[in-house]
Amino acid sequence: MLLAIVFVAFGLRAVYVHQLSANPLFAHPEMDELYHDQWARNMVAGESFVDGPYFRAPLYPAFLALIYKIFGQSYMAPRMAQAVLGSLSCGLLFLVGWRVFGRAVAGVAGFLAAGYWTLIYFDGELLIPSLIIFLDLLLLLLLFHAARSPGKLLYAAVGIVLGLSAIARPNILLLAPVLAVCPLVLHRAMRKRSWAYSGMLTLGCVSIVAPIAVRNYVVGGDVVLISSQAGVNFYIGNNPKSDGHTAIVPGTPGGWWEGYYASIERAEQAAGRSLKPSEVSRYYFSQAADFITEQPTQFSQLFWKKLRLFWTRDEVSNNKGVYFWTEQFAPVMKYLPIGFGVVGPLGLLGLILCCRFRAERFYISGFVLLYMLSVVLFFCTARYRMPVIPLLILLAVFAVFEGVRALRGKQWIACGTGVAVLALAGLFVNLPVAGAPFRNDAFSFIRLGTAYIDTGDTEAAIQSFRSSLELEPEFRTASFNLAKLFHREGRIDEAIPEYRRALVARPKLSSETKEMVARIKINLARALKTRARSGEAVSRQK
Repeated sequence: MLLAIVFVAFGLRAVYVHQLSANPLFAHPEMDELYHDQWARNMVAGESFVDGPYFRAPLYPAFLALIYKIFGQSYMAPRMAQAVLGSLSCGLLFLVGWRVFGRAVAGVAGFLAAGYWTLIYFDGELLIPSLIIFLDLLLLLLLFHAARSPGKLLYAAVGIVLGLSAIARPNILLLAPVLAVCPLVLHRAMRKRSWAYSGMLTLGCVSIVAPIAVRNYVVGGDVVLISSQAGVNFYIGNNPKSDGHTAIVPGTPGGWWEGYYASIERAEQAAGRSLKPSEVSRYYFSQAADFITEQPTQFSQLFWKKLRLFWTRDEVSNNKGVYFWTEQFAPVMKYLPIGFGVVGPLGLLGLILCCRFRAERFYISGFVLLYMLSVVLFFCTARYRMPVIPLLILLAVFAVFEGVRALRGKQWIACGTGVAVLALAGLFVNLPVAGAPFRNDAFSFIRLGTAYIDTGDTEAAIQSFRSSLELEPEFRTASFNLAKLFHREGRIDEAIPEYRRALVARPKLSSETKEMVARIKINLARALKTRARSGEAVSRQK
């Protein structure tokens, strides 16, 4: 069954990656994907990418760099490597589930994870979830082995995997104190050995994290444990203008590097001097703390919204629309209908059923709850909740099996209670979250059109901009981009009406500024001049 799960998982992921290769963004990564890609390529070239301490945790770019070093710097290799990693994660989920819930529950969960569409989606992105999920499932499996057959080396291995997960995404360290205490509780009868096990787990984690901290101090002269982004991310998710999911400091540009430098500049202007990365982080932590203490009601409402975002059926996008790109380029996803709307409520029911204490179940339920907290404290989108998705699938299958068992045993009170809890969980997960749009296809078509321009496919770009305008007829950016493309291609008679439409359109994005309007007027004047309408051109320039 293990081999069958891994085989099915890899087959679906291989098909998805093959279909995804038709996407023009496949070889033109943007935002976070571009950041990881550039960092990895600098590693391969032996060049510096980050001056001073790491802003982001370094493991995933190092993983990408290793793939590039072995297989060449193509964009297919890392995605296929992640397809393998994601398939192995489905196998790890089966092994975890088998140990905790039995072979039947584990088998069904393994196959569901193999075909769960967002797991497949993120295995095809140059983002961290694929690596994090593998490490966290391996961590749980090692914990289960250590709980039943304790040994110093085994607990050291647990610590090492915990450290690796931390240098991929540091929020896992929220679990570290709990994991360090677990051997003391589980093996309390052994006294001295239980302390040795806890010490080995801690030592294993420190052996991975400490070199990163030392590197940050040596290179940057600053005390940064892994990365310095925690403060700014905490502020992004906890400020008066936060919506709980948009990953931008309010008032800064939307581009990755533009926003990064603008956030540093803001902190330094407030301090009146240059700041080290750790000081920038502390500044934003203090700003968020001020918001929490001065506006507790708004903070509570925002925290509740982020909790809803974590459990919503909708896949809230971060860098690009999850639904749009799969619908456009991945037909295989149409045949994989199970999503969070089903897994979320059943997973919540399974989480409640796991409250009956048992070491292995405690690890699973504790991991889900603590990891959820580590996300909700900051901000929440689909990709940040991905590490708990496999475990929620496992808990969902467990809940179904428990329901069937209760029905067969005619345990009517248990059945009624379970149905009531499931109904409430279903409402909690499936009712839409106010003020949280989960897709903007008009904007996605603009990004698609821009990507087609980069690849030289002009007609596809034109069609993409037109598709955007079909959804949003007064989308200024779409009209302006389409007009510029017509203008560049010498299709002046088609460019002029699009420039005019862009001029009268109401702004929909923060980037649609007066400066954009000025550029539209200048371009329109040039187009009119090309058609020898010099009088109107002069009027437009004025």
